[in-house]
Amino acid sequence: MITLPFVSKLAILGFLLLLNAAAISDIRRLIIPNSYCVGIALCYPFYVLTSPVPVDWVGGLLVGGGLLVVGFVLFTTGRVGGGDAKLLAVSSVWAGPALIMEFILLTALAGGGMALVLYIRHRWMRSASLATLAATEAAPDFTQQPMPYGVAIFAGGVYVAFTLLGLV
Repeated sequence: MITLPFVSKLAILGFLLLLNAAAISDIRRLIIPNSYCVGIALCYPFYVLTSPVPVDWVGGLLVGGGLLVVGFVLFTTGRVGGGDAKLLAVSSVWAGPALIMEFILLTALAGGGMALVLYIRHRWMRSASLATLAATEAAPDFTQQPMPYGVAIFAGGVYVAFTLLGLV
């Protein structure tokens, strides 16, 4: 295996930039284009082949495959969007077995925080004034509203990328 730390870092930067673009797209249009997921997947072999440390790429593929199956089940039951499922799976390949728990935990925490912010914003928009905010209830269909979960996946991915770069 050739050790090219510069190329390895460029691959991680590509992962981060594509993950960021996916999150922005999810915020703006609630759509994560397949091209971002494909780009993230294509950056991974460059990282594996040039990393200065050994990479458990087989474990990464197994983790990603497992999350793709879970994401497919969640998508078919209407719990998550297809783009979210694919982005989570391809990002988890980068986390691999070593970082998957932290990745999932940080993604879940970021998603919960985002849901809380959206809930407070929703109640704020429905209240007549600051004085009536506490008494204002959410609309019955609030929980059915789509959420740009790509943002939460980005948060988990930032942790993974920073860890791979040795910054965490």
